[in-house]
Amino acid sequence: MLVKKEEIDSWNSEYRLKFINSLSGYKGVHLVATKGENGNTNVAIFNSVVHISSNPARIGFIMRPLTVPRDTYKNIVETGFYTINHVHKSFIDKAHYTSAKFSSDHSEFKHCNLEEEYADSFFAPFVGESSIQIGLKLQDDIELKHSQCRLIIGEVQCVRVKDEYVEEDGQLDLEMSNDVCVTGLNQYSFGHKLVKLPYARVEELPNFKRKKRPDNVVFDEESQTYNAKLLPYGSNVGAPSIQATNLSSWKKRGVTSFNHVLQSKIEQIKVEYDALLSEYEINELVYNAKCDFEPIIGEVYHLYERDNRDERFLSMIPPDTWKRKHLGSFKLNSEKVWSKVRE
Repeated sequence: MLVKKEEIDSWNSEYRLKFINSLSGYKGVHLVATKGENGNTNVAIFNSVVHISSNPARIGFIMRPLTVPRDTYKNIVETGFYTINHVHKSFIDKAHYTSAKFSSDHSEFKHCNLEEEYADSFFAPFVGESSIQIGLKLQDDIELKHSQCRLIIGEVQCVRVKDEYVEEDGQLDLEMSNDVCVTGLNQYSFGHKLVKLPYARVEELPNFKRKKRPDNVVFDEESQTYNAKLLPYGSNVGAPSIQATNLSSWKKRGVTSFNHVLQSKIEQIKVEYDALLSEYEINELVYNAKCDFEPIIGEVYHLYERDNRDERFLSMIPPDTWKRKHLGSFKLNSEKVWSKVRE
């Protein structure tokens, strides 16, 4: 599949939005929480948080163009402080719905039932449900020329994180914290650690042309797991050899079985068609007959033919009480369908 710019530009805007947002792959999900000078709080979900530098510790995120009011941006510019909070599996839905367009005087904390938490005398609120929280002070507000988006860069003032999530080398174990990521705008996923590689140095570059494992070792490159026990056949040298069997007889049995099933279904369709045709004829006969009253559902009525045979009429009089030519007795159901009553 090759898609060129002209085709992308011609797409429906909603389809194009989801496709292009997915192109950059999995992205981290964070809640940016702020408080304005008037004391109103705000929390909004972002998938554009990026590392800027470690010394000094700085983190950035992308703010969309200011073509509409942005409470998060307004509060950050007013006060200079905000927090970035990781999103975990336990509250994905609450975090997602902070993207709804609430008015400025309504806090997403309240409407999405998120805990507004304060610590260390930091001005902006943290999200209580998050176990990895970052307090930041605004450092740079940069407008991106062509898109009119803004890159907001903050210097880390404090970090609140559970001790068990911090590994010996300082790396955070985001799998243990149940961090989630997102593709596009609303498809959330959970990541698993695959491998931890050493710092890349030219002089320590591995020989990528050499096989990592012998041919007789079963290893799935995609999932990066040894999966011999999951295979439906023996994979070691002592396992029975796999030989191709003659499939012609199996095919013949399959065709014969299918033909029997097909013939049975055809016969069933014929029976259902005949029943439907009979039902149609009965209802055409009764509904075309003369009737001077409104039939009651569930009651039995009798169809007669006048002596001159040019008119049929429906009556409540049983056929054994007079000598009219009786064509049959019928009952009306709740779906207004007539059925013939066996005499």
